Amino acid sequence: MSQNKLMTGIVVGAAVGALVSLLDRNTREDVMDKSKRASDSAKYYASNKDELKSAFKEQAERAQNLYARISEDAAYVGGKVEQVRKLVPEVKEVAQDARGAVMETKEAVVESKDDVLSAVKEDNPSPSSSLTDDSSSDNSNNTYNPNRN
Repeated sequence: MSQNKLMTGIVVGAAVGALVSLLDRNTREDVMDKSKRASDSAKYYASNKDELKSAFKEQAERAQNLYARISEDAAYVGGKVEQVRKLVPEVKEVAQDARGAVMETKEAVVESKDDVLSAVKEDNPSPSSSLTDDSSSDNSNNTYNPNRN
């Protein structure tokens, strides 16, 4: 019984909606124009059945061509997706290797910085000493002399 009420409600609602929409002049004119064109086409194809068959064949060929192009495109996209899927682990591995290299470089820089700081603290040059002072006997053996053999 509820099925019957549902169908009745759908039909009544569609009929009321159609009647209400026809109250608008533009809608009425549009419906009349499309109905006339459909009627004219039906009459034309009723008397020219060969053209109707030809038109159906043409539309069927277009649909088949469209289906073939869509299938080719889908296969192409599927292939590209598969390529990307295969590349993801490789890219992930390269990124992890690069991360490891960066971390090693960071550690080496920190160690170098620590070495430089400790070397500076050990040398602790006095403010009165000069790097160009050649009169010091302690440094005379350690300085570079291009004329010495």
